[in-house]
Amino acid sequence: MKHSKAKAKKPQAKKERETPDTRWDRLAREIFMTLLKRRPALATELGVHDFDSELPDPSREGVREDIHLLHDWLARVEAVKPGPLSPDRAVDRLLALHFFRLELFDLEVCETWKHNPNAAEVAAYTVLPLFVHESAPINDRLERIQARLEKIPHYLERARSRLEEGVRIWVQIAIEGCAAIPSLFEQIRVVAERALDHERYGHFSGAVLRAKTAVMDFSDWLRREAMPRSVPGFALGTARFRDLIKLRDLGSPPESIHRYGRDQLKRLKDRLKKLAPKVHSGVKFAEVVKEIRENSPKTFEECLAAVRDQVARSRQWVIDNEFASVPEGETLEVVPTPAFARHLTPFGAYMAPAHFDRTQRGFYWVTPGDAERLKEHNFASLTNMSVHEGYPGHHLQFVNAHRNPSPIRAAMAQGTEFVEGWAHYCEEAVKDRGFDDTPASRFVQTQDMIWRAARIVIDVELSSGKMEFAEAVTMLMAEAGIDRPSAEAEVKRYTLTPGYQLSYLYGKKMLLELRSWASKKMGKRFTDRFFHDAVLAAGSLPMALMKKELEWRIREAKKPARAH
Repeated sequence: MKHSKAKAKKPQAKKERETPDTRWDRLAREIFMTLLKRRPALATELGVHDFDSELPDPSREGVREDIHLLHDWLARVEAVKPGPLSPDRAVDRLLALHFFRLELFDLEVCETWKHNPNAAEVAAYTVLPLFVHESAPINDRLERIQARLEKIPHYLERARSRLEEGVRIWVQIAIEGCAAIPSLFEQIRVVAERALDHERYGHFSGAVLRAKTAVMDFSDWLRREAMPRSVPGFALGTARFRDLIKLRDLGSPPESIHRYGRDQLKRLKDRLKKLAPKVHSGVKFAEVVKEIRENSPKTFEECLAAVRDQVARSRQWVIDNEFASVPEGETLEVVPTPAFARHLTPFGAYMAPAHFDRTQRGFYWVTPGDAERLKEHNFASLTNMSVHEGYPGHHLQFVNAHRNPSPIRAAMAQGTEFVEGWAHYCEEAVKDRGFDDTPASRFVQTQDMIWRAARIVIDVELSSGKMEFAEAVTMLMAEAGIDRPSAEAEVKRYTLTPGYQLSYLYGKKMLLELRSWASKKMGKRFTDRFFHDAVLAAGSLPMALMKKELEWRIREAKKPARAH
């Protein structure tokens, strides 16, 4: 008979007392990880690499599962009592509710997924962050890219089943996107050819070929089947657009926002006329516009060099003038807009670093063009655009937001009225404080404000169904002075994103009102640096929640410093 030795008991770790905050953190983490599992492309964008080889389920069944999950999460978060939570977690709870309600509005009320056949672009863009963000050695990233490329044919086949009745212009945009996607795949293939051994490259190039073929087959299906049964109407309509604005908690109905846009359009056009003689006295207004446009780079290489110089100057100005904090280790790379994105990006755009990536490197895309298009990149305009996209605009905003530890904010903070309102606010704020405050630069900055005012009017009328596509293009050309191809590219994007375009100028208005409120609340303790750092550190919150965030940050700032 064998005798077993008694095992010594290990001392049990002292169990931490559960609190409302720890219970919330557990729920928030559960929701966060489940959301990323359901949306692997979002996980990659955020820098969470557990699902890098996966694609989401694009089927009708997948959408129904998403709707069920969102309702479940909404009920569970609503059941959490906000009173006992710490102030930042109380804001996170409100943000989660805001996010779930907007998601359900899109999936259940708008049902965009039934009418927008954008599956090829969605699939293609899942490989982009793996390609551009150096989160791992290139060979590891290429392995994950290959896994996604291999899944694209099945993904696109499944995605066909959910399209009920395509919107004509969205089908056309999808076809244009399919034509641009192979250039992205080809760019990745060239890198793989240099990086991989012969056998691995053979497998990789096969995956690229199959993905390209699937995209072309999908494009043919769009032309052959989706386009003939498509419908012209893309607008939400008056009632649904009003509901969208209410859900976003912008503080005013669409009619008031539209009126503000009209008023600003008139006021800013008057301002522009008064600025013209300061640029060049004694010449006609049209000559001033022409003079500014002619003062532009002669080649695209010169344009890129000018943008890089502007980015470096504006970054240093932010530091020297203590406008806001610039985190250590961030960088912004100026590159040509990739070919696959140019059909919807006539001027430029910004691609943020992944939220959780240690290296915070953003990309500022500048769209190439012929000699006439380069006039859109005139030197005065480049200054304004660089402030908007770089420092202290989008890039500075995102790299600061990424320092916030909340997983809820990482995945759900998508307040476009703050994101775009901040970047637009910066354009004028830096000039008011002396950066590049020349007559020509003020003229162009005012032109850009007119463009944003026109966007408000177009957004409200287009999304409500009171303006046709062609009317929007004509208005943009007339009011903002944009050429037809650029105006058409702009309005195509507007049809896809109702409520986004008004976020620039109206978001700036809301931010200025918030700044005024914070200044009165703090009195002599208020500084630009405090306000800018506080809103940047909060993440990309909707503006209504930004005020709640500032309330507790101001309380903390007012507390007397403790003696050590």
